[in-house]
Amino acid sequence: MSPPAAARFAPIVGLALATLALVVAAAPRAARADAPETVPVTRVDGVPHLGAAELAQLLSAAKFWRPEVRKLVLKSGSHQIVLTVDNPFVVTDDRTVRLTTPVLSMRGEILVPVELLESLPRDSTLSRLFYDARRGRVVVVPAGGTVGTPHVAAGEGGTRITFPVEGVADASIANRSRQHFRVRLDGYFMGQLPDTLPGDGLVRGLRSIPAVAGSAFEMEVSSQAEAYRVVREPRAGRIVIELSKQPGPGLDAFAPEGLRGARTLRVVALDPGHGGSDAGVTVGDVVEKDLTLALARQLKIEIERRLPVRVVLTRDRDVDLSVAQRAQTANRARADLVLSLHFDGFPDPKARGATAYCPPATFGAAGAEAHAGSARPILVMPWSDVATRYAVDARALAEAVLGVMELKGLGPSRLRELLALNLLGVNAPGIVLECATLTAPRDRARVTGSRGLAELAAAIADGIVAYQRND
Repeated sequence: MSPPAAARFAPIVGLALATLALVVAAAPRAARADAPETVPVTRVDGVPHLGAAELAQLLSAAKFWRPEVRKLVLKSGSHQIVLTVDNPFVVTDDRTVRLTTPVLSMRGEILVPVELLESLPRDSTLSRLFYDARRGRVVVVPAGGTVGTPHVAAGEGGTRITFPVEGVADASIANRSRQHFRVRLDGYFMGQLPDTLPGDGLVRGLRSIPAVAGSAFEMEVSSQAEAYRVVREPRAGRIVIELSKQPGPGLDAFAPEGLRGARTLRVVALDPGHGGSDAGVTVGDVVEKDLTLALARQLKIEIERRLPVRVVLTRDRDVDLSVAQRAQTANRARADLVLSLHFDGFPDPKARGATAYCPPATFGAAGAEAHAGSARPILVMPWSDVATRYAVDARALAEAVLGVMELKGLGPSRLRELLALNLLGVNAPGIVLECATLTAPRDRARVTGSRGLAELAAAIADGIVAYQRND
């Protein structure tokens, strides 16, 4: 967590049968808790089939094989499914279902037509399965529910994108730029994208993009759009993204955008927060100053693997450093961007996720693009405020990094426009990144796990690449 800001800056507040010849338990699930579990299907004569072993795994069911009658019984809680080889009749609990094609046995494996999934009992004790024909996989519908086909409607004042949702599906914005406006929903996408978009609307393009958890969509938004908001209507079973031609109460502005095209990156400065006598947030044996240094070392490797840049660290050991010393190290290296790495902490254990702080975009900070082709005003500012000159690029960096983290399930993420203490005197686009919340058990377990920092470093590095590409 960042140290308190000077009095004139707002402070950064830090703080999941005896009659039977064989009994086999279903294999334990290995998928991430926040990602839907999926298995591929096998096509036999064009008909999609699911292996009975995989079906048992997805349903957390035990398997009982009766060779004398060639029956396989799957039991999950109070539910029972009886499959008979070469027979199209399947018994689920006390109900018999006739399938279009029979259950098969091939090379010692029992295959079940995926049409059976529509006949399985639906209650809270049994996983709900969905056949995703587009990807050729059977999916366990996650706790976030499902997302249906979006509907795009244009009106006089703006455009509404309505996502039908079932369950507790929620939405978060992963990128606020018009060119790459991205929204992530908790539910699994079971619908289809619209073939056409309203010609008079504010959405120029809509596509599905990968996300580790839930589903995500990217929109190309017209320059006529001035603001947006997310409207959650759980009782109506929908989430609506409203794009408006006019700013107004309850609406959020899009991210300021500079000139497009690849940015020049030669030097990246990483500032591992805290150090020495300043331990930062401490929860049990988890100490922020140790995590930030370990993350910086890992992130250096990831960045240099992706980009032809030199990465410098403001500290590579456990020492005390002042804010001025950190800024001097970055400035002397002529850094093209600066990341000050931290981990957050809050008294409320429910608080979790990542936060990025970037300098606010003032009139002067808009600089290059605001006055392109005209004489620029002479700006006089304290040297400590020099980071505000790069506010637009710093915001783009924050958007890029948080966007990747959100899509990779490392959120929820927040962006705050604030000249934080750790950016004072930094003569480059810079952000303070609170990478996770150590006081949140889920966040803490993730970042201290065997692959926690590696996954975090990879996500941040991907965000830096997206910032550099600037497409």
